[in-house]
Amino acid sequence: MTAMTNLDDSQLADFSRDGFCIARQMFGADEIDLLRDAALEDRTLDDQAVGRNDGEGGAVRLKVWNQPAAGVYGIFSRSRRLVDSMEKLLEGEVYHYHSKMILKDPRTGGAFVWH
Repeated sequence: MTAMTNLDDSQLADFSRDGFCIARQMFGADEIDLLRDAALEDRTLDDQAVGRNDGEGGAVRLKVWNQPAAGVYGIFSRSRRLVDSMEKLLEGEVYHYHSKMILKDPRTGGAFVWH
């Protein structure tokens, strides 16, 4: 699976019309494997995650941070593919607001209520 490099005109049109677009394969499978493996091995992430009720009797855990760290999470946050795509969509400079990792234990239910 090859990672995409730029948003195409149809994605920009989708964003303009719908307020969102789908950017499939922004990162390649090998990059996603690296991110997944880092998250699975990150005991600090696991220890610092807090539980949130999903509104349906289940729960999810999440960790939020405000600075894109030097590690693998920060590398993804600062990726030119991601930053350039966002600047293209928003027609200007973007800043890192926060990162959020949602941790869902297998076979436990629970959904993340975004808004």
